[in-house]
Amino acid sequence: MAVIQPTPDHVLDEDTREALKHVNTTAIVDVLARNGYDARYTYMHNLKTMNPGQRLVSRAITVRFVPARPDADAEKPPGEESPEYAGFELAGPGDVIVMESMRNKLMSIGGDIKFLRLKQRGVDGLVCDGGIRDMHTVKDYGIMLWGYDKTSNLGTKVGTPYSTNDSVNVDGILVRPGDYIVADDDGVVVIPMAVAPEMAQKAIEYDDLEEWIRRRLDEEHLSPGKYYPPDEETFALYRKWKAEQPQPHERQD
Repeated sequence: MAVIQPTPDHVLDEDTREALKHVNTTAIVDVLARNGYDARYTYMHNLKTMNPGQRLVSRAITVRFVPARPDADAEKPPGEESPEYAGFELAGPGDVIVMESMRNKLMSIGGDIKFLRLKQRGVDGLVCDGGIRDMHTVKDYGIMLWGYDKTSNLGTKVGTPYSTNDSVNVDGILVRPGDYIVADDDGVVVIPMAVAPEMAQKAIEYDDLEEWIRRRLDEEHLSPGKYYPPDEETFALYRKWKAEQPQPHERQD
């Protein structure tokens, strides 16, 4: 029997999500690791972008596929009631569909016809550990996509949609509905909903810290080891410098 559950409310406001889009996933992985969530919990290392140059920061709506089998296929709700389509209808701007696709490139989770609905609903993107079809058309939909690879295979003989907004295992990483997915050309990272507000602010600061380190090393012609990886002394130097900078309302034209 299919399981369809509601989506938790956003815990990151739009301004924070926009700020995070300027933070590389590499910095987010570092920040999460410093706070008890190392890469084995957060980084989907086998996924790659289907449309380079895109940056995604979106709330996860999850869909789980299970291996196809005649009796399971017969129990799946038909047509528009299928769990995958239920997930599509729950999603909109600020959301990403995250599909557990059994780590199988042959498991095509959709293409030009299915994803047209995501375009219509303004969904930010889709992340899966399966294959994606019809990229010749889908690339023009404005939907950001990450997966194992492109495929020409039809996925219906490989997997069956089983649940919507259940905990899913994508590329070996737990994703729960309401978690945040951050993705770019370097990879895909999950920020657990329970710590998302704190980790978002720390990641924004850490990205600014790394830019400060690059400037200092360039100006001082020093080995990276002087400031990197950043320790408490480096953080203290950066925060002292930051505090001394004029605030926007204090700057003179």
